[in-house]
Amino acid sequence: MNFVIINRSFVVRAVALAAGAALPLCLPGCGGQSTSSGNGVAPVAPGPSSQLTIITPHDPKIQVEFERGFKAKHPDASIKWLSQQGTADALRFVESQFANKDKTKGINIDLFFGGGPEPFMDLADSGLLQPLGSTYGVPAKLNGVPFVGKSSTWVAAALSGFGILVNKQIATRDNLPIPQVWDDLANPKLRDRVELADPRHSGSAHVAYEIILQLEGWDKGWQTLTGLAANASKFIDSSSQLTQDVQGGEAVMAPAIDFYARDAVARAGGDKLTYVAPKGQLVVTPDPIAILQGAPHLDLAKQFVAYVMSPEGQKLWMYKKGAPGGPTQNDLYRQAALPTLYKPLSPDSLVRENPYATPNVRPYDSAKASVRRKVLDDLIGTVLVDNQKALKAKLAQNPNLAQVAFVPATEAEVAQLAAKWSDATARNVKLNEWGQTARSRFGGSR
Repeated sequence: MNFVIINRSFVVRAVALAAGAALPLCLPGCGGQSTSSGNGVAPVAPGPSSQLTIITPHDPKIQVEFERGFKAKHPDASIKWLSQQGTADALRFVESQFANKDKTKGINIDLFFGGGPEPFMDLADSGLLQPLGSTYGVPAKLNGVPFVGKSSTWVAAALSGFGILVNKQIATRDNLPIPQVWDDLANPKLRDRVELADPRHSGSAHVAYEIILQLEGWDKGWQTLTGLAANASKFIDSSSQLTQDVQGGEAVMAPAIDFYARDAVARAGGDKLTYVAPKGQLVVTPDPIAILQGAPHLDLAKQFVAYVMSPEGQKLWMYKKGAPGGPTQNDLYRQAALPTLYKPLSPDSLVRENPYATPNVRPYDSAKASVRRKVLDDLIGTVLVDNQKALKAKLAQNPNLAQVAFVPATEAEVAQLAAKWSDATARNVKLNEWGQTARSRFGGSR
C-alpha cells in the first residue's frame, strides 16, 4: 500500500502545533507528499497516472479498508492519503491551494472524503467540486438535512450522529452525574471533567456546537456552550482524540461522534464506557465524498466514488470484521448512507438502528450552519477557547452561569458577518473586538 498519513487520530497521542497551523506527520513506511496548512503552503506534487490522491479526516482504519476493497477491483491503482488534523484544517488547505488559480486545472488532489456537510457545501458554492453524475440511491434529504449536494457535487458516503461518551467507571467512582442532554454537560459538578475540541480545527466539534445552538436556541445554546467551556479540562484539535482520552481516563466525558463512541465502547467494554444519545436532540448528518475540480485522475476518481457508494463499499461501514462483505481488519461502526442496506438489517451489521426510520425531534438547518460556519467557529474560539482560563476564574467568583455567560454577537449579526468574513481586515477587526470584550467581561488579559 502507498499511504501518506498526516493524521494523529488513533495514531499518536500528541502533536506539537505551530500557532494557527498543523504540523504534518509522515509515519514510518508511508510515502508521497506531505501537506501543511497555513500561509505559504507547498503545493501537492502530482502522482503517477494510476495513483489517486485523497484528502480526508478519516482515520487510518477507514483508509485501510477502503483502499483494500478498491484495490481488489483495481489492482494497478494506488492511493495517497492526505490529512490536516481535522476537517476544518483540510478545508482550509484545499481552499488555500485553489486560491488565485484556474479552478479547472486543479491542485493535484482528486477527492475530498469525509467530514460533515458544511465544508462540502462551501466547496460546492465556491465551484471547487465536479458533478458526480449520480446520487447512487441516496435520498436528497433526511429530516430536512441534505444528503446530496446541489447538482450532485457531493453525496453522503456514510451517516453520523452526535452524542456524549462517558467513562462510566470513573463517573460512578466519583459520584458524577451522567448527562442525558447537552446542557447537562454544563453542570458545575463536572468542572474539569469534560474535554472538548476547538471548532476552528475540528469539523465534528463544529457540528456538535451548531446542534446545541440550533436545538436550544441562540441565547440558551450559548449559555450551554459557555458552561461546557468552563467545565473543559482542555481544548484539543481532533475530535477522535476525545474518545481516546475518555477511554484512557484523561477525561470523564466528551462530545463524540457515534461511530467513534461505538468503537470505544466495544473495545473498552460497556462496564467502563457508555454512549449517550441526547434525548430529543438527535440529528443525523451526512459524511460526504466529492471529486475536486481539475482532479488529475478523473476517471479513477469516479470509480473510487462508485465503489464507496456501491453495496459492497457501503457494507464496510456497518458489517462486522470478517463477515461476508465486511471489513477484514477493523470494525468501523458506521451507519451506511445507502437506504437499501437497512431493508432488512443484516445480522452481520454492527449498527442496529435505522436512521431513515428515526424522525428528528427538532429541526436542524444545514444551510444556516454552512453559511455561518466560519464566523461561528471564530466566535466560539475567540470568546470561549482563547479566554477559557479567565472564564473559569470568573465562574469561580460568580458561579451563576446565566449571569456570566454572554455572546458578543446576535444570531442575526453572525449571519450578516458571514457574507464578508473572507475580508481578512474586517475579520481581524471583529476578532480583536470580540477578544477585547471577552477579556473585559471575564477579567482576563492578553
